[in-house]
Amino acid sequence: MFDPVDIDLPDFLTRWHGEPLPSGQGLSPDVSSLPEPLREWHVLASRWRKLRFGANRMIKPSLIQFDQGKAVFMRDATGDWAWAFGEENPDLVYEGVPGGEWHSVPERLAEFLVHATVIETIALVEASLLGDQVPDEELPGILAPMQEVGFGEWRWPRTGYRIFMTDSLIASVGPAVEPRSPWLNRSGYSSVRISGASPSALEYLHSTTSVKWLDFGFDEEDMDEDE
Repeated sequence: MFDPVDIDLPDFLTRWHGEPLPSGQGLSPDVSSLPEPLREWHVLASRWRKLRFGANRMIKPSLIQFDQGKAVFMRDATGDWAWAFGEENPDLVYEGVPGGEWHSVPERLAEFLVHATVIETIALVEASLLGDQVPDEELPGILAPMQEVGFGEWRWPRTGYRIFMTDSLIASVGPAVEPRSPWLNRSGYSSVRISGASPSALEYLHSTTSVKWLDFGFDEEDMDEDE
């Protein structure tokens, strides 16, 4: 299993998103009380504009505020789920429905931010495929080129998701959902979102699996400056 601490974030971002801007956007002094890993992440991520358009939305540092001992710093794109750090120990991360019960995440903040960046990258790559109903017997062949990353488990979008990767592939694997209400996990099937550093990295999927893959590649023309 690949250890998350071995992921060099600047190198990872350059490999998957191209050369960064020469320098990151500095933060104002009034956010100096935010946890250091979060401040460092914002400065680094500002060098790749595309990171603003992924599956989740980072809260602007100047807008992060404490409410009942928690400060939300990231939400999913729909606003239905949030992640926060604690006031007493800002290295601890929590997740849950905004305004509801908080649950601890089994990752410290620095590792969580690496995990979040990898998930964002899966959603922001032009060469990306989704198999939402992948028979479990197909998984070994799909995942054979990759190694699992030892990230802690989140409850979002539902429990059971794992990350696999190499230098040219990243995959998110979780439970498939029944095609009808009440949308329970479908036994014997998985949902696989897999992105490649180039289209050729994904070619093996078409020749070695019978999965019906959907094109989920990110289109940079959809980026809106007003976001």
